[in-house]
Amino acid sequence: MREPLRHRGFRLLFAAQCASFLGDAVFIIALAFAALEISGSAAALGTVLGSGSLVLVASFLVSGVWADRLPRLRVMVAADLLRVATQATLAVLLLTDTATIPLLVALNAVYSVGVAFFTPARTGLTPQLLEPRLLMAGNGLVATAENVMWMLGWAFGGLLVAAIGTGWAIGIDAGTFLASALLLSRIGAIPATTAPAERLPFLRELADGWREVTSRRWLWLVVIGATAYLALYEAPLQVVGPITMRAAYDGATSWGIMLSALGAGSAVGAALAASGRLRRPMRVSLWLFFGTVATPLLLVATAPLPVLFATNLLSGVGFGLFDTVWQSALQERIPADRISRVSAWDWMGSMAGMPLGFALAGGLVEAVGRDATLMAMAGSTFVVCVAFFADREVRSLGDRSAIAPAVAREP
Repeated sequence: MREPLRHRGFRLLFAAQCASFLGDAVFIIALAFAALEISGSAAALGTVLGSGSLVLVASFLVSGVWADRLPRLRVMVAADLLRVATQATLAVLLLTDTATIPLLVALNAVYSVGVAFFTPARTGLTPQLLEPRLLMAGNGLVATAENVMWMLGWAFGGLLVAAIGTGWAIGIDAGTFLASALLLSRIGAIPATTAPAERLPFLRELADGWREVTSRRWLWLVVIGATAYLALYEAPLQVVGPITMRAAYDGATSWGIMLSALGAGSAVGAALAASGRLRRPMRVSLWLFFGTVATPLLLVATAPLPVLFATNLLSGVGFGLFDTVWQSALQERIPADRISRVSAWDWMGSMAGMPLGFALAGGLVEAVGRDATLMAMAGSTFVVCVAFFADREVRSLGDRSAIAPAVAREP
């Protein structure tokens, strides 16, 4: 797992990601509690989070094509600088007590544009920095660092919000994006995979990416499953979770501790995937996903915080395994000049469930109550987990014995 770090470009990418992941985790906590402080409304919180997700999904339509057309490193630096501007502006508004829900919606939307351009560019850049045999280890290292930083950031973010307020916490996030941009700018020139003379019309290239997705059963099945999972579990949890913690636990501190368990478990899962010690890592991850069904039920029962921590720790191991195997499968099986477009379609399709989930959760809490919403989350998530596990081709992703035949079958 250390071998990818011997490559200077990958080391700088790794360090840049560590910085921005930490800030992102703090931002998730701070944004949720900033919206609740301003409005006190679950519907307003759902609107703030949902607007960002909606813009994120729409932006993926164009970001992947441009990440395949332009030097990906330049796209990533520009996306980081955009997020420096949005987070610094939001921090000033909160510190001066001039922030409003419409301003939170607008700034979170612009921030989401930066995320949409950065993410598929990063997926495409990694194979340009590492040889194919190191991709699983490299992805595992980044995913491990991501989840360690999220774990620390969630716990740190809860403490920061409680101690110094949401404005300063988001100001720290702005600093992490500046650090990321500076580190990435030191990698040096990485050319685009497509020369300007070879470019097709924009809509043609967008359609080519879509055909890459729909021609692979394992790919579009996972995208559909991820859409349902994010709509029925992840997005509602980000709305109902802070509300529950505010009402029955210790507010932002407890929410940060609970989320940090996901980060810790995901770091372990990513490290396991990168080590190559698991013969069938995707199957293990899909079994562990069933643990997410327990979290809403435990929140209904107001279970002790250590129990919530342990449950989310196990679920996080599944997330870490899944993400590392999935990113490696995309990079190994998709042509290099189309990987960012496919990644963007993947992210757009998966994230399409988030705006719907945010909108439904906010309205559902106010219509039927917090506990009924949590029970509905548990039941629907169980169905999604069963559907994920049912397909043999999805279960076999990452299997050591299945990689070569799978690559040979690709169109």
